[in-house]
Amino acid sequence: MAIKQQIFIGGCSRSGTTLLGAMIGAHSDMICSPESHFKMDVLRALEKGKVNANPSALMTLIQRHWRFKIWELELPPIELFNDDSDEPVLARLLNWIIDQYAQQQERSQASKWVDHTPENISYAHSLLQLFPNARFIHIVRDGRAVAASIMPLDWGPNSIMKTSRWWMRMMSFGLAAEKALGPEIIMQVKYEDLVLEPEPTMRSISQFLGIEYEPAMLHATGFNPPSYTTRQHKLVGNRPDASVVNRWETKLTSRQIEIFEHQTRDFLSFLGYPLHYGMHAKGPSFGEVQQDKLRELIQGEVMNKLKWLKRSYPLWLSRDFYSQGKFTDTNN
Repeated sequence: MAIKQQIFIGGCSRSGTTLLGAMIGAHSDMICSPESHFKMDVLRALEKGKVNANPSALMTLIQRHWRFKIWELELPPIELFNDDSDEPVLARLLNWIIDQYAQQQERSQASKWVDHTPENISYAHSLLQLFPNARFIHIVRDGRAVAASIMPLDWGPNSIMKTSRWWMRMMSFGLAAEKALGPEIIMQVKYEDLVLEPEPTMRSISQFLGIEYEPAMLHATGFNPPSYTTRQHKLVGNRPDASVVNRWETKLTSRQIEIFEHQTRDFLSFLGYPLHYGMHAKGPSFGEVQQDKLRELIQGEVMNKLKWLKRSYPLWLSRDFYSQGKFTDTNN
């Protein structure tokens, strides 16, 4: 069955985009793909006139992109599209790729694409131009929990001060999209609600998407991670675990929590998350600022890049990898 609609999940990384994708993707009419960061690079190249707006040229660019190679998807020769259609060529091409992916995953009955790329929320307007019938879900998670989750990883910010600024920046994209697009196009979902009250939350999401709720969605088995990202998605395929919601309280030190709250001011409160320190939170000292800078230098600029290069082998051996200027791209 051809892909008829797109469900774009987005938000700050480590906020539960993959979990939500796996839950919605378990619906009988859905296919959840790996993250599709490449689509915005292709759209940008198209808008700048760096690639011709025809299926063959666009497909060549997509297949050369290392983010697409992560999918490990073998595609048949591209089909010719009906030139009389008003649908953008890139939109038709992406739908065709997802249809091929669905067949490979033995989900050929799916007619809706679930894309859980976090940056979707940053480009909601652009994606809506490509897919006018698309729906968006902005998933929100306590920034302190996001910090506890991302700082140990080999991509993203590694210090509490940089993480706080990064989290607020990413959150601003989603909140702006909510205001601009309205409740008929975009829905906000709290990660905590998804984990603590999965059934009523999924029923509400199903109503928003115009689909019938299916109990299988609670098992989060609707996404098959590619080998490149398996390590980061160890919980995929398991029901939401309520014990992870407040795990940040023990994973972060009390000082890290205080600095995060000081840096984000009332941002947490605006989103309904109670503060531990509130107006009593003390900002970082000169020494703490220098320690965070040193950590970002050693862990972020040296150790993480070495770990990422090891994890990305043999992708970085490809000539295409270097020609795209992706050598220093350490996003997950």
